[in-house]
Amino acid sequence: MLTFLVIVKPIPFIFWGATFAMFLFFGCAGDGHGLDENGNPIGADGGGLPVAFEPTFPNIQTKVFSAICIECHVGSQAPHGLRLDPENSYASLVHVRSAEQPALFRVNPGNADESYIIRKLEGGPGITGGQMPLNRPALPQDTVNAIRLWIAHGAPQN
Repeated sequence: MLTFLVIVKPIPFIFWGATFAMFLFFGCAGDGHGLDENGNPIGADGGGLPVAFEPTFPNIQTKVFSAICIECHVGSQAPHGLRLDPENSYASLVHVRSAEQPALFRVNPGNADESYIIRKLEGGPGITGGQMPLNRPALPQDTVNAIRLWIAHGAPQN
């Protein structure tokens, strides 16, 4: 009887030990690259947020800021000093407090929901003034999603 117990007891230990080791090995892989802020794959085909274009700052500059926003946000008369021309946009946005809501950064790298630009583009809670672009149709959600994902990835300049 004693011999039987010695043979049976190690099996649960081996099973649970091996299970734990596999969990550590397979469960902790990856650095999050290619995932949105909720851990979902980026892009409509991956099941994550649908995006209009690759979420990089150069794309956002070309397809949003230069194409739409610099109609108003350019030069020394840019509202609240928010200049969105290619030479000034990054420095005017990232880690810069909002003039309308100083508790928030215009772009808070890694946190799209706490970035004032997202609230302004979506017409979200706590904005001052109107949704952007002002007096124009709202940006398509897949365009806003591209900006969200760029912010979620840390708002890199390249």
